[in-house]
Amino acid sequence: MTELVAAEWLKLRTTRLLHGTVPAAVGLSVAAVAGMALAEPAPDLSSAEAVRRVLSVAGAGAVVVLVIGILVSAGEYRHGTAGDTFLTTPRRRSVLAAKLTVAAMVGAAVGVLTGAACVVAAIALYRAESTTLPLADADVWLVLPATAAYTGLFAVLGVGLGAVIRNQVAAVAAALAWVAIVEHTLVNLVPSIGRWLPVGAGQAILRTPIDGLLSPPAGVVVLAAYAALATVSAARLEELRDV
Repeated sequence: MTELVAAEWLKLRTTRLLHGTVPAAVGLSVAAVAGMALAEPAPDLSSAEAVRRVLSVAGAGAVVVLVIGILVSAGEYRHGTAGDTFLTTPRRRSVLAAKLTVAAMVGAAVGVLTGAACVVAAIALYRAESTTLPLADADVWLVLPATAAYTGLFAVLGVGLGAVIRNQVAAVAAALAWVAIVEHTLVNLVPSIGRWLPVGAGQAILRTPIDGLLSPPAGVVVLAAYAALATVSAARLEELRDV
């Protein structure tokens, strides 16, 4: 298993995938934090509610990590390397497990990096607004493990989705349409339904101040359940379908 994980990591780090997507994930999250901070009235920025609201969008880059996960699995079919991979390692579930492991680690690492960048950006933005980010507030530092959990689980979900759909373009298009249109609408307009969906669960993990969301631990459980469902479905289909 260690050799398979090393092989998947080699595939990932020797391509250009991470070169563009990781900066995009960090940049998207920092831009979201900047937009939220600048939208807040300066005198209220240091309040606990404002801090939570500003940093709650640090997970905006999770959608990019979701795409990374999709490309890790579906990319093999797009570039025609899946056949060689499965000839080398006939146990397809082991290959899938290695992809999931690498994606989860990369996703969590990107989450920590994103969270740290957002905190640094928030410090600078607060200073520009002539106020100070309350670094003693636990909400500030909770953003690091929260974004790591959010992006790590989204990466796993992406691998499962890519393995189920296989068509890289279709999988990415479906994921983006779902996140940008369906979930965004339901989370904001029908939170009783939206809170049980992947993005709603992710926002709960980040303690987004939206009425009706789940608690952060419940958000982790729900998002992990979606990732597990996608993984189990992918493992089952990999055994039944030809390359």
